[in-house]
Amino acid sequence: MNFTLKIDHKEKEAEKIIQLIKEMVVHSPYVSIYEDETGLSNEMEQELDCRYNEVLKNPQEGKSWEEVKTGLLRL
Repeated sequence: MNFTLKIDHKEKEAEKIIQLIKEMVVHSPYVSIYEDETGLSNEMEQELDCRYNEVLKNPQEGKSWEEVKTGLLRL
């Protein structure tokens, strides 16, 4: 089982918490710490989650990747 821990870097205590966690797991072979590579803001992540949930609720209303790709190649 994997876990994800998100720490908002904008919060005052964030750096302290990150440093403490790094110190605790410095020699642990089963714990990895890395920065989120999405480059997305929390608002963007929420919007994508919302859109994803809409697709799951209404899959018939969207287009497949093949349909989108074909349309783009026609341009």
